[in-house]
Amino acid sequence: MNRKIVYVVSSRTVTGINEREKNLLLLRGYFDKMVLICRGDNLFSEEVWEIRHDTNPTGVLRKLGLHSLKKAVDRWLFFPSVNILFVNAIYRKIKKQIQTDIKKGNEVSLITCLPPHDLCLLGIKLKHHCPTMRWICDWQDLWSYDEYYLERVPKLFRNKLLRMEQQAFNRCDMNVTTNPYAKSVLIEQYGVPEKRCMSIYHPFNESDIADGPDVDKLSYARNDSKRSLRIIFLGALFKPPKVPGDKVLEAMRFVRARGIDAELHVYGSYPPVEDVAIEWAKEGGVLFKGYLEREEIVSRIRACDMLLLILAELPNCRAIMNIKLPSYLLAERPICAIVPEHSAVAEIITKTGSGYVIPAAEDWGEGLYTLFDNYLSGVSVPTRNKEAIQHFSWRNLSAQWLDII
Repeated sequence: MNRKIVYVVSSRTVTGINEREKNLLLLRGYFDKMVLICRGDNLFSEEVWEIRHDTNPTGVLRKLGLHSLKKAVDRWLFFPSVNILFVNAIYRKIKKQIQTDIKKGNEVSLITCLPPHDLCLLGIKLKHHCPTMRWICDWQDLWSYDEYYLERVPKLFRNKLLRMEQQAFNRCDMNVTTNPYAKSVLIEQYGVPEKRCMSIYHPFNESDIADGPDVDKLSYARNDSKRSLRIIFLGALFKPPKVPGDKVLEAMRFVRARGIDAELHVYGSYPPVEDVAIEWAKEGGVLFKGYLEREEIVSRIRACDMLLLILAELPNCRAIMNIKLPSYLLAERPICAIVPEHSAVAEIITKTGSGYVIPAAEDWGEGLYTLFDNYLSGVSVPTRNKEAIQHFSWRNLSAQWLDII
């Protein structure tokens, strides 16, 4: 009897895979075999293959303290990036295994989780040698559509990158995006046939909220005559150009100067700035708290007044769905989204009634002040559309993954 075998490839470590990838692995029970292939120390088990990247010969430059030179050499030496050393190592480990699986009459699927987009090369090469393998490319971020990724490739190689990207679109059996807006970009701008495109949102699990506080019993600052607010942001606040942290700091300072005691608690990476800049951020009510454990996230963000999302006014930001947005939806606190007015996130916030959208093209300080002032004055918050929010539950989205695998 034919067996159904699924290989899920991520460039992260087994402990570092993101929530989308963790949820994919929850489908193991539906297949005869599902293997996570990830970065690690060449440790292999029935369910996880940890593969070490090939040795980088430029590593000697790092040992000599020539970090900038190493980075420059790597950009010109490796295409599309140094991550190709990981791709090549995976290819050698998995090619014969997949060929053997297929010869035995098994049905094999490969899911590549991007970025880094170098993993496209793995799918292209394996599809060439194993044409009956089903390749599913999960475009968690688009590639050349995003200047952040495109500009990291030397100009001399960009046409080559675009050709390879198109080859990936053409050879994979299904291109998955995180939202309908990104799906339309693939169809309309890259000419990918609609029958080979599908959007599957980042999900939440209802179990994440099981031990959280009862939202109806929490006391919020809007009942505080001191006009104070506590806002939470998850992730990297300084990730230009998509997340311009400097603009957030300026907006918060403006709000506080107008008399609202607003604090922004950032749970994620610390900013790549000097200590004096961190002190400057504190003056604007921006406090960096470090990382939260997964089990802490929902309970912590439920105990605040608002949740903040930031995406700059850039074309590619319209096609992004933040991976933290489902956790925000689950928290039942109003979301303040400073994002492009016509974008995937703006559409989700509006359809779910989960918060407010401040167009990223407008003045952020004025926008935040007006929103906070209205909120503290008792203006009613949007009505949550619970039915629309359930579209983002793993219970519903898992069926879409099963259909395409």
